[in-house]
This record gives sequence, structure tokens and C-alpha cells, in this order.
Amino acid sequence: MKLVKSFYTWLAVGFLGVFALTTQSCRDDMSEENYYTFTGEMMSDFLQSHEDYSKFAEIVKRSTASKRGINIMDLISCYGQFTCFAPDNKAVDEFLKENGYPSVKDIPVDVCDTIARTHLINGVVYNTADLTGLSAIAKVNMNERYLTIEERFQMNEDGDTIDATYCLNRSGEIVMALSNDSVENGIVHTVNKVLSSSNQTLPDLMLENPDIKIINEALSKTGIANKMANKIKDDTWDCKDAKWEIYNGKKIYSGAQWDYSTVPDTRNFKFTVFACPDSILRDKYGITDIPSLYAYAQSIYGGEDYNENDEDQLKDPSNPLYRLVAYQCLPFSTTYEKFTRITSTETTVLNPCEWYASFDSLQTIKIERLTVSRYITGDDKRNDLYINRGDMVRCKDKGIHVDRTLNDPNLLQEALNGFYYTVDGLLAYSEEVKQGVFNTRIRFDMIDMFPEFMSNNLRNETPWDLTSCESPDAPARNYILPNGYLENVKVNSDGIFLYQGARSWYWSYQGDEFNLCSDNGSYDCTFQLPSVPTGTYQIRLGFCAMDSRGICQFYLDGEPKGIPFDMRSTGNFIDRTGFFELTNNNFTKDEIEAKKKEMHNLNWYHGPRGIFTTEYGKKDGTNCNKSLFCNQSGTRRYVLCTANLDENVKHTIRIKSVWAVGTALAMFDYFEIVPKSVYGVEGEGKAEDDY
Repeated sequence: MKLVKSFYTWLAVGFLGVFALTTQSCRDDMSEENYYTFTGEMMSDFLQSHEDYSKFAEIVKRSTASKRGINIMDLISCYGQFTCFAPDNKAVDEFLKENGYPSVKDIPVDVCDTIARTHLINGVVYNTADLTGLSAIAKVNMNERYLTIEERFQMNEDGDTIDATYCLNRSGEIVMALSNDSVENGIVHTVNKVLSSSNQTLPDLMLENPDIKIINEALSKTGIANKMANKIKDDTWDCKDAKWEIYNGKKIYSGAQWDYSTVPDTRNFKFTVFACPDSILRDKYGITDIPSLYAYAQSIYGGEDYNENDEDQLKDPSNPLYRLVAYQCLPFSTTYEKFTRITSTETTVLNPCEWYASFDSLQTIKIERLTVSRYITGDDKRNDLYINRGDMVRCKDKGIHVDRTLNDPNLLQEALNGFYYTVDGLLAYSEEVKQGVFNTRIRFDMIDMFPEFMSNNLRNETPWDLTSCESPDAPARNYILPNGYLENVKVNSDGIFLYQGARSWYWSYQGDEFNLCSDNGSYDCTFQLPSVPTGTYQIRLGFCAMDSRGICQFYLDGEPKGIPFDMRSTGNFIDRTGFFELTNNNFTKDEIEAKKKEMHNLNWYHGPRGIFTTEYGKKDGTNCNKSLFCNQSGTRRYVLCTANLDENVKHTIRIKSVWAVGTALAMFDYFEIVPKSVYGVEGEGKAEDDY
């Protein structure tokens, strides 16, 4: 779980560019006892004392920040960390004129509230250097929306850059000469326009793009657009439900220490669409309308012929067009950079990769960031995203490229409930993709299975932060997920399903992990596995063995698999599991292969060679002391079972306590589903790699 080490002395290092203190809006954003009076200038003082921001300051004063009625101006006068993109008076005057308001006092309070929240990010400080290379700011603003970023350059006649700035939400540019103004509780940047955000649902926003008419029509005819438009927020969700309120701000033992935990504040629903432009559909596939798109879908999925007079036909989830369109969509939304995680991944040898269930949960999508030099050929773009790209060993399919931004600078990408991205091809769960792209070790972080994490911004994005998880103000919040919060998870009434936010020094893939525990020693949890093509697979659990773990029984589709699994590292754990350090040894190559085979025969695998835990000197990872998972006895993979999986069945994993005395818990970090064509091959150049 965690690398237990002293890091409190690091807190004296000083201010870090991305030091974060997370707000807790369901608990009134900031309690009065946390207010702190600084002797220096606060953000509220800065806005109110500079005449250029007087009108934005008035807007902020007229807004509200919480159910207790504290306005945002009061909030930014308090202890905390804020980033403010402040429109100057000229920008506000332009907004007033465009919207027909005679003055700021004529702007409705709810509009003032939206404007103020749009321009403020609570919990993290971003200077302009932090924005370079991003398509969007990693943390949502106080309106729970992302601010997209575009670097814009002014060139002279010789083509040399003479000026550069950042455009936010394709509406306002940062005035670089007036940026990075530091105050006691954050930083202020001037923008030349009031930033806009779309209040449309994702399908409606996409209708504004004339280049994707066919996909838009297909979303409408299949009924998927309507499903997205009608699912925005669960208004019945109450994080202060009596059963769970006891855990808000409380400590739970998480394997090595007592950590603060909270229940998620919101339960929002968001979506992603990968939209192939009409020009590519025409030139690459010969698709010019719905009938020709249907014919293509039928070539992939089979099914009945198209009947243009039967509107209900296309809304059937088993219909070929419905399945094709659903495969272009994800049941969550996030920014370009956050589709994959690089925390703890050695990106020079391993492309960051995630596997997600599509809108049709029986069709899985692989999203990969291209970072490894030996895999980059031709017109491949380093650090860009590719969907359903082969591993370049067993499958050379280069996949579908995802564009970072839209071609038209006047179009917004983020809607009220999601993003859309243009791509250079149609995604298809074809036999070629299933036999090629999926003919590899499929490793997925636990969080990949739960779209609610992305849609509610629960996944921590500041793993280098130095604040201890034992602090209630830690940016990496630990979340308890009550029954009903995650759609595909069921937990017994005594069980606690706990997510621990990422830290680079955790003994965890991507820095975060899940734990099962209980107040009375009894937990029982069931969740759905990602779908994979029909075949024989090894199912492996990646976890960290520790003395504080317990013993649990694993089930596949309700059937127990193997004997109860002891997650403890007690006794002769190393000897009985055949562990040896994979790279820190003096064994010959043949001896290493023999010892690996012995360990595999005991159902154990080393941890991945391309994953590491870090003790570090700086937040950017320099001066690091990296410890590879493959050389740590605790960070390993265990074969839970070998099974035949059917791509048309929603397979489930169940984890039930056998021994969970005191604070003993089950830890599960990631799973691997490995086809027999990969795990069953021995011999140099053919066997599964160690990464």
C-alpha cells in the first residue's frame, strides 16, 4: 500500500506550484474554524484594491459560495489556495454590452455566481508555466467545469514568435504582462474577456459542429443522444446521509496508518464522444449517410437489415448501428491528459494505457498515450492519445488518433455533461481488433472500472504533493463509496469500500488503491469485470502484501476460486512465494528464467518492471530514488484463477472476508486479464514481457 517513511520534514521546503488544499463543498466549502488572517494581501484585498478589477470584484461580492450563504469574496479572504483568472473592467463592460445589462448590479445573482465560480479554482495554485502543454487545467473550477487551454503565438514576418499567451475556454486570453500576481492565498491572472462555458448538454453542443453531421444524426436515431441529455446529476444523492456522515472527516485505518476519509460530495453523470468527421467517414469508409453507416455497422456486428420505417429498430441495444455508435462513447468524461495516468509509470519503456468500458459495457476500449520512442514511427505523435492501438509486438495496428482540440476555434468542446473529441477513424469492436489489439496482457487500474470517479473528479491529480494523508486538508482525499454510489458495485451493510487518493510513494500502481474493511470484521463486495473477447484467460490481482492485511475468498461469477487468499506478508512469505529481485541480482539469464518459471508455478508473478515507487527530492520527480515493483517482495501479482470468459456475459468478481480481525483489510490495486496466447507461451522472444 504505502512506502512508510518520514516526509514531514519536506513540508518546510516551501511553496510548490501545485500545492493543493481540497475544498469540501458538501461540508460548506470551508468551516469558520479554518479561517486564518494573514498579514499580507489576500486575493479578496487584491481584487478590491485594484481599480482595474472593481467590476469583477463587485460580481464576486454578489455571488454565494455555500449553503450557509458565505459569498465567494468572503471565501477568498480566508486561508486556502486559489487560482483566479480575473477579467478586467474592459472585459466586464464588453460582457455587459453583449448581454444587455446596464451595469453589474443588474446582473442576476445566479449569473454572478456562475461567473465568479467559472473564474476561480479552489485548492490549487497554477502559474502560467504550469499551463504549458496542457489541453485543459487538471482541476475543475468552482463551477465544477474544466477550463480548456490553447497556447496562441504571434509571429513576425520571418515566422519567429514575438509573443505568446494562453486562451481559456476559447473565449478569454491571459494578459501575460498582468499574470502571476501572487497573493497570500493564491495567484491572480488577468484575462481580457469574461470566460464562457456551455450550459448545453453534450449532444446539443455537438450539433453546433457542421463537420460531424452523420455522427450527430446517428446519436439521435439510436436514442443515445437522448440518454445522455437526460442524465446529468443524481439529485437524490446526499453525502450527509446518516449512515455515511459518521465517516466524513473521520480517520480509517488503511493498512499502515490512520487516514482521513470522506463521502463524495456529488454524484454527477458525464459522457465522452469520439466523433469521426464526415469527411473521414466519406474518404476512408465510403460512408455518406445513415444507411451506409448502418451497412458498415452490420459488417462488424451482423444483425438484421436496416428498415428506415422502423424508428425503434435503431434504439435496440443489440442493433448493429446502436452497438457501433455506443462504441464511439464512454460513460464518463475527462480532459485529454487525464485519460491516462503517468504516476509511477516509467514512460520511456511503457506507454501509459487504460482500458475502459464503453457506453455499451460489453465492448471495451483501450486508450494509450504514446511515449515510448521505439513504438513511434511515421506520422505518430508523441504524447498524443490513440485508441485500440496494438502492442506493436503481436499486433501492429496503429489505432485511431484522438485530436487534442477542435479545428474550429469558435467551437467549445466541453458541455454541461461531457466532452467530445474528433478522431481520424471509426472505432469498431471487430474481430480484427479483438484478435489483434486484445491479444495482449490487459492491465487495468481498479479506478478504470468505475466511471463515477472521472465524472465527479474524485481521481487525485497531484501525486507529488507533500501533504500527509493523515491531514484533513490533504489534496489526495480518501473516499468511502456507499452502496449505490458506484453503479456496478455492491457492498454488504457492514463493509466499507475505501478509495485512497494517489501518492507517488505508495506501493500502488498509479499511486492509488482500493481497500475493503469493516467495523466488525466482515466485508463482502461484488463488482463487474471489464469485458474481453471470448477465450481462456488468467485473472491476476496486483496488490501490496503487508502484515496488516487479512484473508479473503475470491469468486468469479459467484463461484469460489482457489483457497482463501492470504494477503499478509508474515512468516516466510518470500520463500513460500519464490520471490527474488528481478533486476538487482547476479543470476544468469537462464537462471532468471528458471526462477521466474518456479514462481509462476506457485501462481505468483513479479510486480511490473515498468512501474515504480518513488522517494523524491522535487515535485517534478527529479533527484528521484525509484524502486521498481519487480524488485519489491510486496508489490506483486497473484493468479486468482484461469477461466473461460464470454464476451457476451457481464462477469463479476466477489471478494468476501474470511479473516478480518481488528483493522485487517483486503487491498486490491489493479487486475490483469491475460489471454492464453500470452501467458501460455514460453521461450525467448515469445513469452510475456516483464513490463
